[in-house]
Order: sequence, then C-alpha cells, then structure tokens
Amino acid sequence: MLDKWFKRLIIINLLLVFVVIIAGSIVRVTESGMGCPDWPKCFGKLIPPTNERQVTWHPEEVYHNGQMIIHNEKLYTSLNDFTSNDLFDQSNWEVYTKHNYATYNPVHTWIEFINRLATVALGFPVMAMFGLSFLYWRRDRIKILLSFFVVFLVGFQAWLGKLVVDSNLQGQTITIHMIGVFAIIAVLLLLLFRARRKAKVLVDGLFKNLALVSLIITLAMVIVGTQVREQIDEIAKIQIDRNVWIEQLDWMFILHRSMIYLIVALNLYLIYQAHKKGYLSKQWFIIGAIICIEALLGVALAHFGFPKIAQPLHLLFSTLLFALQFSVFINMKANKDLITSF
Repeated sequence: MLDKWFKRLIIINLLLVFVVIIAGSIVRVTESGMGCPDWPKCFGKLIPPTNERQVTWHPEEVYHNGQMIIHNEKLYTSLNDFTSNDLFDQSNWEVYTKHNYATYNPVHTWIEFINRLATVALGFPVMAMFGLSFLYWRRDRIKILLSFFVVFLVGFQAWLGKLVVDSNLQGQTITIHMIGVFAIIAVLLLLLFRARRKAKVLVDGLFKNLALVSLIITLAMVIVGTQVREQIDEIAKIQIDRNVWIEQLDWMFILHRSMIYLIVALNLYLIYQAHKKGYLSKQWFIIGAIICIEALLGVALAHFGFPKIAQPLHLLFSTLLFALQFSVFINMKANKDLITSF
C-alpha cells in the first residue's frame, strides 16, 4: 500500500510540473509576467484586484498596510492602515523601488496569479511525498534524500520566481528558472524508477553513452533556446513586426537551429539500433516523434513570424523530450562485454 501511494504521488507531482510549465508558457506568450508586480502577494493582496479602481488612489478610501497602488506612473506601497484625505498624502506611502514597472492589466494580472496558484498546488503533493518518504527509513533512505531534493528544488523555484518579478523579468533568472524545472523532473523520474523497482534493460556501453550524449545535447539546445527567447523578448519591446524578429537574432539562434540537425542524426541512429536490438524501442520511437514535432514547431517559429501558439508548444515538447530521454537513460544498464555489432 505504501509503495502504491508513493508512486501515485510521484506521478501527480510530475503531471503538476507540466501544468506549471504550460501555465508559465501562457504567461510568457501573453506577456503577463509582471501582471503581479510583487511576490508572493499581488498588488499587496492575497486575491488580485479585478479593476483599475482597486489599484489607484481615491479620496475617502480605506487602504490597508502593504496594499499597492499606481499613482503618477509609480508604484506605491501603503505604510499602514488609513483612510485617505482629499489630497494624496505622501507620508502614508512608500515608493516601490525593486523595479519601475507600474502598469495594471486585469487579464495579465489574473494569468500571472493562476500561474502562481499552479505552483502552490504543486507544493502540497511535494510535501506529502516528502512526509511519506520517511516511512522508507529502514529499507530505502535514498527515497528520503531524493524527496528532499524535490522539496528543495521547488522551494528554490519559488524563491527564483520572486527574483524574476523583482528584477522585472531579467533574462538570466528566467534561464535558471527553466533549468530548475528540468532538475525537478529528473529527480522525480529517479524516484519513480526507484519506486517501481524494475530491472534495467541491458544495452551496449556505446549505445548508453550515445544516449547520454543525446540527452546532454537536448539540454544544451533548450538552454540556448531559452537565451534566444530572451533576445526575442528584448527585440519585441522595440519592434512590433514579428516577421523581422528572426533577422535581428545573433549567433545563439544559429547555434540553436544547428543543434536540431545533430539531434535528428544521432537519434535516428539510436532509434534504428533500439529497434534492431530491442532496447526500449517503443520509447525511442516516441522520442523520434517528439523530435519531429519540435523540428516542425521550430520551422513555424523561424519562418512564420513566431506564432504565439507555437511558443508554448515548443517549450512543452522540448520538456517532454528531455523527460523521456532521461527516463529511457536511467532505465538502461550498460554492459561493455555485450557482443553486438554497430
């Protein structure tokens, strides 16, 4: 019974991680990242404002300590509970200095808030899994350690989310944010493999090494792709026409695009060998299908003006590709003495 519930919690956490990824992608596509200018609250409230009146100053209005408003194109935070007079009294307010973004868009605010709720929802089963892992104290303490890593990484992601908001979506923090998500997926997959107690598939040492190289290239391509996405964010601020964005990208885009050829070639070889020798061939065919989808989405982004629907799909399938490649890799056991010809 313990093993059954522990596996269920791992799977629930994996699914919720992908929900968070999708929610985060929607935030990026809709440019809603600063919909809530503070963290963890939103305009100083537990429940976000629903109209502009709630975030602007008005006479004879009740304000609460920590509440945020936009006044004269600046963000202000209330220093205490008070009722406003006929004139704006600066002594009741403090200018918010962590960034200078002072815009209210109700759609953006609620998209960002829902994204945060998805992250909070992930925290509950993560903590439940960590608590349940202590029941393995005598027979498998590695599960406790791995569960703790998941708790730590989710907490780190939450803290990093605060830095992203405080820095007004500064690029490097977003890239680290993505790497953190991949780390969570990897640890959860290690936990799932350990919980299922399946024997590893015996493969050639060379085959497993090439699978590892493929996994590393995928991870590198995603990181470079995140850097390209950050460049697009900067270009979009000064150039509305999406069709010319591609022309303004630097060598990062060339590198990102070139990596797909290497991934396709390497994985075609791995798929052929996996089918020929029965090395988790079904999983490798799915990997091949995801790579094809990723390539098509890349073409759509590069040649059709970065359509918004393609952006979250591109991120989602790249994450699925990493997850499946990592899962296949940890399910293989290399045997250098296995006599097979390549």
